[in-house]
Amino acid sequence: MDDEFTARAGEYWPRLTRTARLLTGNSARAERLARAALAEVYARRRTPRDDAEFYVRRALVRGFLRSRTRPLIGSRRAPESYAADRLDPLTEVLAALPPRRRAVAVLHHWDGLGHREIAALLNSSPGAVKAHGRRALKALRAHPAYAESPCAEGRSVPGPAPVPGIPPAVLPAVEEAGRTRRRSRRRTTAVLTTVCALLLVPLVLGAVRGTGSGGGGDTTPVSRTAVRVVTAGERVSAGPGVEVWLTKDGKHWSTPKGQSRFRPAGEGSGAGITLESEPGSGTRVFHSGVLQGSREPSRIELTTPEGRFTARILTLAGSPGWSVWYADTQLTDGKRQLSEITVKAYDSAGKLLAQTGTSS
Repeated sequence: MDDEFTARAGEYWPRLTRTARLLTGNSARAERLARAALAEVYARRRTPRDDAEFYVRRALVRGFLRSRTRPLIGSRRAPESYAADRLDPLTEVLAALPPRRRAVAVLHHWDGLGHREIAALLNSSPGAVKAHGRRALKALRAHPAYAESPCAEGRSVPGPAPVPGIPPAVLPAVEEAGRTRRRSRRRTTAVLTTVCALLLVPLVLGAVRGTGSGGGGDTTPVSRTAVRVVTAGERVSAGPGVEVWLTKDGKHWSTPKGQSRFRPAGEGSGAGITLESEPGSGTRVFHSGVLQGSREPSRIELTTPEGRFTARILTLAGSPGWSVWYADTQLTDGKRQLSEITVKAYDSAGKLLAQTGTSS
């Protein structure tokens, strides 16, 4: 263990063991709790020098609260006994307080910390700390020894004179426990990194397959289809040089070879789906259409000689009873293959909502 941490541990040890003794009511448990707090801070390596005592004290208090959590229903675990200090009658009150209220009482009345400091140690709000403090103070005032205690004057209760330094046998145990914590954290980090990487791989592969690049007939699951709710007049970039926007009247789109096209949403009757294909830049073709019906679509697919593509869906806020779909594809012989495109719309359960016939 480095000399700097050894010196600081020797400085903190008397105060730590005193606080731990007041929290646990048992000297042996208090020493174990103080060792664990030092080991936890030592394992971090990068604890700020000026704030080291704060982190050690926080580890001590939180370790105490973790050890005193309520056992599971049906557990036969007996409550831990609390031996009051014979030289301090007020510690008899601590034995009857719940763990968190006891921690607030010890930190405030015995250690002299303010409510904000205690809130930081407990990871709580100052208001909650004050509430625990009021209940603890009520219990302290009910004890006959309170009137003669420094608590009655708003001062912290002095404890027995602490023995300076730290027992030599404690340092090797703290060092070994700290090293064990470091190894455990490294293993945990490595396992979590590996698990996250394994979970991300299928998601990335699914996203690549769902781009609709004509990869041999792959389809996209219903839950991965992009459905976007837009406002009236909001322009959406649908491809190179292509924009689509919706109004209450219907669908508008603009391509490099066809500016400001429009299709009324109410054209046709009943449920159905339309298909329009416009030449884009180079060999790309922009396909789009309107889907009418009372049921909302979750997936729209285009089947072409080049493969199967998943379209994107746009709908106006408020569910107007119709949606617009679009897909940007690249066909080797657009003139010949446009007549061989079929569009199908499915709901979230995978049921077919509408299907186009042959497009000319």
